[in-house]
Amino acid sequence: MAQLKRLIGKKTLLILTINSILGSSIFFLPAIAAGYSGPDSIIAWILMAVVAVVISTYFAELVSKYPKAGGIYEYAKHSIGQSSAFFVGWVSWIVANIAIALEIVGSLLYLLPGYSLFVYALLSFAFIASFNYISYRGIDYSSKMLLIFGGITLFSLLAIIVPGSFAINPGNLALVAMPLPLIFLSIYFVSDTFFGWESATYLSEEVKNARKVMPRIIVLSTVIVSLLCIALPVISLGVVDWRTLGSNPASLTLVAETIFGTAGGRIFSVLIFVLIMGSAASWMVASPRLLYAMARDKVLVPRFAKIHSKYRTPHNAIFFQTIIISLVTIIGFADYVTLLTLILPLEMLMYSVMLVVIIKMRMNNIRSGYKSIFGLHGALGVIVLNAFLVYVWIQQPGALSIFAMSVMLGLLGFPLYLLMKLSTDKRFIEKFFDRISWLWDMLFPVWYAGKEIRNVTNKLKIGKGFVVLDFGCGSGITTLELAKKVGGDGTIVAVDISEKQLKKAFAKIENAMKISNVVFIKESQLTFEPDYFDAVTAVGVLEHMDNPEETLGRLFKNLRKGGTFSFLSFGKSFGIPAPEFLGSKKKVEELFRKLGVKAKVRIEKKKFTEYVYIWGKK
Repeated sequence: MAQLKRLIGKKTLLILTINSILGSSIFFLPAIAAGYSGPDSIIAWILMAVVAVVISTYFAELVSKYPKAGGIYEYAKHSIGQSSAFFVGWVSWIVANIAIALEIVGSLLYLLPGYSLFVYALLSFAFIASFNYISYRGIDYSSKMLLIFGGITLFSLLAIIVPGSFAINPGNLALVAMPLPLIFLSIYFVSDTFFGWESATYLSEEVKNARKVMPRIIVLSTVIVSLLCIALPVISLGVVDWRTLGSNPASLTLVAETIFGTAGGRIFSVLIFVLIMGSAASWMVASPRLLYAMARDKVLVPRFAKIHSKYRTPHNAIFFQTIIISLVTIIGFADYVTLLTLILPLEMLMYSVMLVVIIKMRMNNIRSGYKSIFGLHGALGVIVLNAFLVYVWIQQPGALSIFAMSVMLGLLGFPLYLLMKLSTDKRFIEKFFDRISWLWDMLFPVWYAGKEIRNVTNKLKIGKGFVVLDFGCGSGITTLELAKKVGGDGTIVAVDISEKQLKKAFAKIENAMKISNVVFIKESQLTFEPDYFDAVTAVGVLEHMDNPEETLGRLFKNLRKGGTFSFLSFGKSFGIPAPEFLGSKKKVEELFRKLGVKAKVRIEKKKFTEYVYIWGKK
């Protein structure tokens, strides 16, 4: 199996990490923070810089223990379980997509204010496609691109900070004793500037000697970013009156114009555009690695785990993310501030969970190569601060509805997780159907009733005295119909993974037939001689098979030569992709051809799902 290539060295990693943390927020948030608390917002920048360095030491500790492509998802998986880790990974991926959209929207608004949505969309698609193509071509190409952007970023910031320090009006920096809630609101918003460590950790499997190198680089890059993030707002507030700054969305252009004149301001608008796009590019390169890591653990679509044989990149994950980023970016042009406020509670949640992982590691005495000096109390303190900042923000008009939207984005991952676990984890499948057997018997007939039952059972060509295997019988809907067809001289062997489903099926047959000709067996106890059955059927089962070739091979071994089979599986449902082997008629036929069986396949689309009928003779 192809692997990611370890090509990233120390210097490259430093620039990449700085670029991952610094985004469009540094060019917008000084104005937003000034709008809330004026010159007092400098206090917010300083306090948040300190907190950022503290958090970075915990990221350093985690990456030294688990230098894997999944980053924060990987850390959570080893500490709080895979189900919780999935939701952390899902939230991280949502954050990454919104962050990229923020970068692209922010850069175009800076360079081309007032243009039409069509122009913005066209340019966005061009940049997104270009950066993702470079990402697709390999980490060596990507790192070179990001190095160029990183160099421009540092040059641009220093080019305004150094000359700007000589143009400061000390009177502009005089504190005005703003109310504490407004300063806390400033802290809440400026925190977004410092967030982005997870993006760097997604590259762990492509860093040389990651376990040793990455912890130092993460902390060092955070210190550098913190110094820049204190210096730039001080320069901005010192050069431009806070009232003017707070009312101007393109605040850094205004600062540059004040220092260098109109022409200088225009030049800096272009530079700002370039470096914000560079930050977007770094997220685009890094975040498909998260999809790759989650798919590798079979909690996301398996095709995301495929590595390109030539370029050694997760090409399917890159392609999928290109589409999602494009959609989110168009939404972002409608309201930049809403996107920003949408991402912040998700980030706070994500980092708080990461700190819970640290706490569990410390309590369980799990050793890592790097250990944060701030200990358990530092982690608890940051979690409390995060919760308090979200609480302060929620008190603002309209914030509660945005918070609800953030929660909904997180919950959107639940059906996807459920689908993947039902496709790969037998133990999960058993527990799931045990718990919902009462509901399943009411819901399943919506999709599987008279016509569908006849479509499945008629293709078996069975009659009186036949012996039939109903594999994955569920609550016995198909079982009952088969039992009537084979009569008292025949036998139906009904098999299911769920004991409660078997009990439902047993009760259904007992109530409907005077003499039962059905044998009920739990799947784990299924053992039969080869060529035992005259026919085999399975409804809603294939899509739950992690290894369909192996399971079907076992079923066909139990089917006598000339025996018939009839399966119904559900493909793409409610927009959620089907397992790859059910993706098309051709792929289904190919699967059965490998088993030495010629199958007929028909796919119907109705009731928000694809019905995949598969039948034939051994």
